[in-house]
Amino acid sequence: MKAKNADVGDDRRSGRELATSVAGSALSKRTERAYRAALDRLVQGKATHPKYAGRPIKITPAAVAREAGLSRNPLYTTHRALLSEIESATQRPTPASDLAGTISRLETKIVELQEDVRRLTAEKQQLATQNLALLHRAHRAEDRLASRDRVATQLPRRKSGRLTVVK
Repeated sequence: MKAKNADVGDDRRSGRELATSVAGSALSKRTERAYRAALDRLVQGKATHPKYAGRPIKITPAAVAREAGLSRNPLYTTHRALLSEIESATQRPTPASDLAGTISRLETKIVELQEDVRRLTAEKQQLATQNLALLHRAHRAEDRLASRDRVATQLPRRKSGRLTVVK
């Protein structure tokens, strides 16, 4: 009878171990899914971690773990297969791998924009000069008109009802 109880005790222990391994397996799968989702986001250049969001980054195990919000340690102990996927992801073209080309294009664009700024500044100065010349002409025309109005008010007024015929 003691042997039976010992067997029952062993069954209980293996049941606990089984429950622990099932829970551990579920946790391991969840963790793996989180790492894979993080890797996919990094490869696509759509990182959500504040340190990476909107920036091209180099894909490393540390970057994947940070993006997943998890520790790196499980990558090296439990999810070693993911390490090879991360390594292969670094070989594929990603937004971070084209960083040198992007920098070159942006530097070219900066030079073009600086030239545009210089050109537009010169045009603005030219327009300001033209505007000042037009303003000066308008003031002179207003002064002449005011002078003529003063002269016109000093002339004797003629009656509008009579016509004068000059031969």
